[in-house]
Amino acid sequence: MTTIGILGVGHLAELMVRGLAGSGYRLVLSPRNAGVAARLAAEQGCEVAVSNQAVVDAVEGVFVSLPAATGAEELAGLRFRPGQPVLSAMAGTGLARLQSLIGPGRAAVTMMPGYANAYGVGPSILCPEDGFWRDFLSKTGPVIAFDDEAQFTIAATFGGFSGATFGWMAHVIGWFEGQGLPPETARTLIAATLRGNAEVLLREDRPLEDIARSVVTKGGISEMVLAALANRGALAAWDEGLDRVLKRIGG
Repeated sequence: MTTIGILGVGHLAELMVRGLAGSGYRLVLSPRNAGVAARLAAEQGCEVAVSNQAVVDAVEGVFVSLPAATGAEELAGLRFRPGQPVLSAMAGTGLARLQSLIGPGRAAVTMMPGYANAYGVGPSILCPEDGFWRDFLSKTGPVIAFDDEAQFTIAATFGGFSGATFGWMAHVIGWFEGQGLPPETARTLIAATLRGNAEVLLREDRPLEDIARSVVTKGGISEMVLAALANRGALAAWDEGLDRVLKRIGG
């Protein structure tokens, strides 16, 4: 059984632990956030180590979800074995910086939405390609790997997009509620619609433009919605938001 250590037991770590339930991995948690670590140990059968160094010493690979503000300093104080796989989900820590912090360990970086990973359907991005970590991440959803860190950074903006879609869904669901639909009906309607449309993109091999033309018919109701959004600059605003995210995470 492969043993993975998790440094930093916050919100993301908890979601990943939930997604990994039944995957066959043995998980060892750092004592940070002791209350959450103890609860996960009781609920998910994880182990809790006495220190971050004890985690590193006891496991084959280390998943890092430490706070961005203090994570680099914490990693710099640890001793990793030569070639030990270390995967970081810390915001703002690139591959070269991570490698400098873990010395002889083997660095890789990732990003995932979190909530969807807890249900085994969340995408993860990985840089560089690494079979050890691909196997690990695949237990919580599809994995897209990059050997080009610049492309990885562009892809990492999906983290901002993912969270923003919840705000967008809440807004649209609120509109349906305002027209008189019960809240649970509105929520199910929108969630099921988006899940169905996502499946179309994943299963169809036709170009997206062809699919869009087949569903957004001339003079139809979908065209009415898109025209209203375009006239208010709502579609272009998504570009602006993603540009801001890319500028932040790209340094």
